Amino acid sequence: MGEYKNRLLKLDKSLIVIVYILVTISTIFIYSATRSAHYVKQNLLWIFCGTIILLLSVFIDYRATKKYIFYLYTLAIVVLIAVRLVGKKTLGAQRWISIAGVQIQPSEFVKIITIMVLSYVIISKFRKGINNLFDIIKVYLSILPIVALVLLQPDLGNTLIITFSYLCILFLNDANIKPLLVIGVIVILSAYPVYHFALDDYQKTRIEVFLNPEKDIKNKGWHVTQSKISIGSGEVFGTGIFHGSQSRLKFLPEPQTDFIFSVISEETGFAGSCFVIFLYFLLIFNMLKISRLIDDDYGRVIIYGVVGIFLGHTLINIGMTLGLVPVTGKTLLFLSYGGSSYLTAFMLIALVESVKMNSD
Repeated sequence: MGEYKNRLLKLDKSLIVIVYILVTISTIFIYSATRSAHYVKQNLLWIFCGTIILLLSVFIDYRATKKYIFYLYTLAIVVLIAVRLVGKKTLGAQRWISIAGVQIQPSEFVKIITIMVLSYVIISKFRKGINNLFDIIKVYLSILPIVALVLLQPDLGNTLIITFSYLCILFLNDANIKPLLVIGVIVILSAYPVYHFALDDYQKTRIEVFLNPEKDIKNKGWHVTQSKISIGSGEVFGTGIFHGSQSRLKFLPEPQTDFIFSVISEETGFAGSCFVIFLYFLLIFNMLKISRLIDDDYGRVIIYGVVGIFLGHTLINIGMTLGLVPVTGKTLLFLSYGGSSYLTAFMLIALVESVKMNSD
């Protein structure tokens, strides 16, 4: 018990405080968005399960995962193939699988294995650094089977999150990213010629609706338009908690999941929105601060990957609600309702805590 207590004391308290502020906000606004005690009870259940995961992380040494990285990789592939074969198909996507009557989205959990695989490959195969485009491609090829299976579901959102996390690892680990910058410039310069000469009319329409949702407000532009109305109607200090008309009158689709930020913005205004964004900034800042204290390369790169996942989710979800990025259905970790998303977020924080505890 003494050893257990000492390890508990090594937990990064700032991360824990931020997480529980976020999940408290989540519970309040999930109720505001749904007016349903069922959603609140489920959310509290996921918070309880996540807390157990955090406490169990005290007993887990992240360094042991290096021994089992091949088995974890194989597990990810097998589970994703199982989803492909027997998964539940909803709204044209086959992403869910039922385990003991509980619907699980494996691609959420697979992201954790993916950053472990990337970290292992980088520290074991590229000890002299990632110095050119060929190295960048070789590392990405190590996770390509996982990425391909996720994309086939199709789950573009998680595909983008995994790729974005990899780019964050490259940037934070001082890899040579100049080749990627060159490619990025080429892609930007070729965007208009490709749009004008290579795309079909229906593909052009999709892009035009993304840039101007009001063009198809009753169909493809409905979600984003209602989200922007919600955010705008909050003004500076909001309409008041539990007084958001967009979610209460059911104009805003999926307010408890994809568009929870829109609900918060409407009811707490610009001030509340900034506070939520500031919490995510603190969460990411604290993880980066922990990474600077870690001597073990494997652990440090893992934290970089976790930072990429949180940053990717935050940018994509908030950008989606503002109409800055296409709607991909990605949640805002610790705020959006959803068991797989919630547990994944807690597991990521537990992984960071394990790195910190076992590197002191």
